[in-house]
Amino acid sequence: MERCTLENNGFVGVYFQGTVHQQKAVIAAGGASCDEKTSISMSRFLRKAGYNVLVLGFYMWKGLPKELVSIPIDYVEKAVKWLKEEKGINKIAMTSASTGAGYTLLAASLIPEISCVIPVVPFDHVMEGTTNNFKRLGKSVYTWHGIDVPYSPWQLIDQGLLRIFMEAIRDKRYGLKRFMRYGYDHNPVTEESRIKVENMHADVLFLAAKDDDAWPSDEAVPRMIKVLRDADYQYRVEWRIYDKASHALTDGLDEMSGYAKWALNHMLPAEKKYPKECEEARQDSFKLILKFLDEWGNRSC
Repeated sequence: MERCTLENNGFVGVYFQGTVHQQKAVIAAGGASCDEKTSISMSRFLRKAGYNVLVLGFYMWKGLPKELVSIPIDYVEKAVKWLKEEKGINKIAMTSASTGAGYTLLAASLIPEISCVIPVVPFDHVMEGTTNNFKRLGKSVYTWHGIDVPYSPWQLIDQGLLRIFMEAIRDKRYGLKRFMRYGYDHNPVTEESRIKVENMHADVLFLAAKDDDAWPSDEAVPRMIKVLRDADYQYRVEWRIYDKASHALTDGLDEMSGYAKWALNHMLPAEKKYPKECEEARQDSFKLILKFLDEWGNRSC
């Protein structure tokens, strides 16, 4: 295990030397409210499979901001350079779940050296940054070389949180536990904020959950697939949308603590409704990801 720091490397991360596919490395980011411990846990199945894995922090880690705003995509650019120059890696993949999946897609759309992308339960737009108590900040969640990435504003918040909570509770499709999904379904997005997946130079495996409790990954994935088809995308594209699965389509749930554990137990109704199917979907997703990584670069699209 090797630690990378902002001071020495320009990004925060932990590198795990693998035992297979020595010319390949996977950058694995965390998700929303995922600290270092949780982010590392999420990459467990990749490390067990023997891949070189760089677990990358983009927020919530010690020394990084605690709020989703002005997060540099430059961290990924510097991590890619470090892997190539310091570790001799010539094929770089990137994966993550939830908020990290959006970060992954955005990074791949801007950094052509990323040649394999596996976004798990992703959303396809960049949003306005907010505080932890849902106050609008008038800035993008992400920056690229110091400039805000175009974003969709959280106009819905202007109605007031109490009103939004009450409307979500009244709507039988949502309720308090699906408050976040309600927000994404009822807040408009702009074309400018769309992540330009057609600019990627990467094989892509999309994974999502039907009727995702947290945000509309089940709608975002088909939209992105259509964009790639319309653009005559030249790289391999595969996807799986699980009929019965939760937003927690990731490893390390048994090691989670803090807010991540609370959200797993209280904000994902699918985990209570379909516990067996959710676990089966997780295990199947790990197999799909490992197969995709193994085949990446070994065959044409």
